[in-house]
Amino acid sequence: MTTVFPVGHGAGPASEHHVIRVGRTAEPLSESEFDVWALAHHWTTVTELAAECRAAGIDDAERHIDALLSRGVLTQADDATEFAHRYRLLPLFTGFGNRPDDLERFAIGVPGLEPLAVVSAPTYELWQWGWVAPSLWAHCEVLATIGEPGTPGAQLDLVLDRVTELLSDFVAVLEPVS
Repeated sequence: MTTVFPVGHGAGPASEHHVIRVGRTAEPLSESEFDVWALAHHWTTVTELAAECRAAGIDDAERHIDALLSRGVLTQADDATEFAHRYRLLPLFTGFGNRPDDLERFAIGVPGLEPLAVVSAPTYELWQWGWVAPSLWAHCEVLATIGEPGTPGAQLDLVLDRVTELLSDFVAVLEPVS
């Protein structure tokens, strides 16, 4: 089954729609489309996303999913390697470093508020440095050469798991490689 991922960064409501920034463009979404996009922040398939949408009371979920896929606000990872070549991860918010009560976990959020996410060291490293790589695949290549065992392909499943965790906590976004 193919995983679906949200693309872009929510830029807030604007009059009668929500705006999602994808690269240098802005995509206006209806309330229902925005709700579908928000639900897609969890590792899911199109079938599971449609079921989540129906459970949340979103009518015509399949039509909204198809429309968002065609507009590039959602993407499917039919081929994980190709997907990793086409997208990169951009961090959002502030990194707080490791937790005093758990040195192996790292916090991300807004200064002065409770963390939005507390993640493992490898996930924090992706959040912190993944944007430097021109694509997720390039990040996998770096991991395969600087101490992480294996080939870039062997790193890919781990990286996609970490991407999903960061997206589900809304502390990072996927952007198309330009």
